[in-house]
Amino acid sequence: MTSIREKLFPASEGIVPLVSLANLLIPLLVLVLYEPPLRIGIGLSLLLLFVIAYREQFWRTAHAQLFIIIQLIVILIFMIFYHPVYAYIGFLLAMSLSKQSLRFMRIVAVVFTMAVVILTIPLYVKTGIVILFVMLPPLFGVCCTPFILYNQTNYKQMAERLKAATEQLERMAQQEERQRIARELHDTLGHTLSLISLKGELMGKLVVRAPEKAQQEAKEISETARAALKQMRELVTTMRVVGLHEEYTHAKALCAAAGIAFTITDPCYMDAKPERLPLSPLQETILAMSFRETLTNIVRHSRASACSADLEIEEGLVRLVVTDDGIGIDQERMKQASGSGIAGLKQRLALVDGFLTVESEPGQGTQIALHIPRTIRNERVGAAG
Repeated sequence: MTSIREKLFPASEGIVPLVSLANLLIPLLVLVLYEPPLRIGIGLSLLLLFVIAYREQFWRTAHAQLFIIIQLIVILIFMIFYHPVYAYIGFLLAMSLSKQSLRFMRIVAVVFTMAVVILTIPLYVKTGIVILFVMLPPLFGVCCTPFILYNQTNYKQMAERLKAATEQLERMAQQEERQRIARELHDTLGHTLSLISLKGELMGKLVVRAPEKAQQEAKEISETARAALKQMRELVTTMRVVGLHEEYTHAKALCAAAGIAFTITDPCYMDAKPERLPLSPLQETILAMSFRETLTNIVRHSRASACSADLEIEEGLVRLVVTDDGIGIDQERMKQASGSGIAGLKQRLALVDGFLTVESEPGQGTQIALHIPRTIRNERVGAAG
C-alpha cells in the first residue's frame, strides 16, 4: 500500500491525496449507471484526464496552476454537458487551491460560482429550493475551504515564526544577562580576589621570617574576604528580581489562552497591594522561574481543564503547590521526565537549597510542590562563622 501511494503521490503529502480520490467514486457510479455508452466513454476519458492532472500537480508544483485549470475545465464540462451536481468533484481542488496565490484562488472562486449559479437557475424552476441546498456544499468546498486552509497554514507559519523569534529574544536576553553578570563579577570581584591571592602568597613567605607581619596579613585577608562577600551580596541584590506575583499574571493569561481554569491561593498575592514573600530576591526569582516552567509544562502536556497554585508559608519553608486535573504521569514517563524538565527544576531549586516533590497517577492529574527554605545553608554557615 505504501509503495503504491508513493508512486502515485510524493511521500511528503502523506495519504491525504489518495484518500481524496474517493470523492470520484459516486460521480463514477452515477456516470456508469445513468448514461448511455457514448457518454460513458467520454465521461471516463474526462475523469482519467482529471486524475492525471490531479496527480501531476503534486509532482510538478511549478505548473500546479495549469493542472488545477485543467481539473476545473473538466468539472465545468461535466456540469454543463452532464449535470450540475458533478460540481461535487470540486472538493478535490480545495487542498491544492489553498497552496496557490490569493489572486488565483479568487479567480477560480469567481468562475466556479458563476458556473454554479448559471447552471442552477434552470434546475431551480423544476426542482425548487432543494437544488440550492444540493449545490451549496460544493460551492463552499471550492470557494471557501481553500481560503480557510490558506489562512490556517499562514497562521501556523506565523505562530512558528513567532515562537522562534520569542525563543531567540529569550536567548539574547539570557546572553545579555550573563555578559552583564560576568562584567560585574570581573569589575567588582576581580581586583579583590587578585589582592587576596597576592596577600596569601606574601603571608606564606612571612610565616617563618616575620610571624607578626604574617598575622597582620592574615587579618587583612579576612577583612578583604568579608568585603568581597558583601560585594557579592550587593551584586545579587541588584540583579533583576522576578516577582512571583508577576508570574501569576502571566499564568492567568497563559491558562486563559489554553482554556484552562486557573485559581490562586496566596496570602501575599490576595491583598490589594501584594506583599513581599519572606524570601530573598534570589530565592523569589528561583521560585518564580520554577513556577513558570511548571505551568508551561502543564499547558503543553497535561491536557488539563483546571489548574491551581497554592502558596504555603511555614516557619522555615515556603512551599508552592501546583495541581492540575490532566492526564497525569505514569512511572515510566516520570523516569523520562526526570531526565529533562523535572531534572532542570531540581537543579534550579538546588541553587537555593530548594527541592520539589511530584505526585501523579495516570488519568488522575499531577501535583508538583516547589519547596524553598527561608534560610539558605551558605548564609547559615556564614552567620555561624
